[in-house]
Amino acid sequence: MADSAAAKPFTINVSSERIDFLKRKLELATFPDSILENENDWSYGPPLPIMRRLVEYWRNGFDWKAAEARLNLIPQYTIPVDVDGFGTFNVHYLHPNKGAKNAIPLLMVHGWPGSFFEFTKILGPLTTADGDEPTFEIIVPSLIGYGFSDGAKEPGFSCFKQAEMCHKLMLKLGFSEYVVQGGDWGMIITHILANTYYPEHVRAAHINNSDKVEPPSFFANPIYWLQNQLRGPYTAAEKAGIARTQKFMSEGYGYNLMHKHRPQTIGYSITDSPVGLLGWVLDKLQDWTDNYPWTDDEILTWVSIYWFSTPSPTASLRLYYESRRAPQEQRKKGFAWAKCPMGISHFPMDINVSPVVWARPMGNFVLERVHKSGGHFAAWEKPDVLAGDLKDMFKKGGPVYGVVRGRDGY
Repeated sequence: MADSAAAKPFTINVSSERIDFLKRKLELATFPDSILENENDWSYGPPLPIMRRLVEYWRNGFDWKAAEARLNLIPQYTIPVDVDGFGTFNVHYLHPNKGAKNAIPLLMVHGWPGSFFEFTKILGPLTTADGDEPTFEIIVPSLIGYGFSDGAKEPGFSCFKQAEMCHKLMLKLGFSEYVVQGGDWGMIITHILANTYYPEHVRAAHINNSDKVEPPSFFANPIYWLQNQLRGPYTAAEKAGIARTQKFMSEGYGYNLMHKHRPQTIGYSITDSPVGLLGWVLDKLQDWTDNYPWTDDEILTWVSIYWFSTPSPTASLRLYYESRRAPQEQRKKGFAWAKCPMGISHFPMDINVSPVVWARPMGNFVLERVHKSGGHFAAWEKPDVLAGDLKDMFKKGGPVYGVVRGRDGY
């Protein structure tokens, strides 16, 4: 299936007409009233003073063309990828060190409200090595419905189809064997890839959050249930993580239910109103990070990629709806315990901070790391830390050293 010649260099180039239209939309913004004017109080959602400041800057200060130019310094491409039952999609992807010698092919998969942009900080740490450290040849696709990839035109394009697209992209680029990393939806897609294409193609996987929010069940996972019972009392950090996870499930999960049940309803707001989109995404950037010092330019670049996306911001939400309705046989296979060697990195301000043992029913974890700071967007918040975990996993003496055959030294 290798057909890398079909790849075309891609340059982000949003027209002046679209930028002007955005500014007109921002100029006409109507803001809600607010009970609290304290910009440090997010209990009701993004504070009005912060939203007013960001909207004004987006309209009169933020330079999308400068952000665009910085993004275009990273080599990126598009390539047609066929997905069974859905035809051909034009897939956008970053490929910063194409053809790197002795590098491990690494597919990195984002989620919502992320994009290819959240991996841009980690490219440097993963493509440079100190001493015997491994390096990686990185491919970062925009998922279908996100960024500058096409969107699906028919119902049913679930996380399982996203995994198929990612796998076929790697084959088309000539990587018959590769490793994969992801968080958020990328975690789920990584797990599906590990279950579906191991060992012939996917040789190892790494995730930076878990989908397990409850302890292992005796009836479903007796071994991990026993491990959890014998490990002793939970530490203070683990108790704090459980509390954060429970709070997220009870107070922070509403967006997920909206996306799963009525994505088109919120879609009218975030596609028609850039202020609505900003509020919807900003809430997560603040709540899911560990006191990360967001700059206005970072926030607005992040959100602008959604606003200027090829398919529209609404397309990104449908992944929740379609995945919830995926066939049971796909779910049973894709979410089963994975034999594939896996690593996991835990960060204390993620949305699911359950004890590491709770994640073990996901698969064959050969590396488990628990960090003292960081949140949901690990590749953006803690790029050196996440890169270090990946390098430790694949370096000489690491648990999966040499897992990708045919690479000198690996």
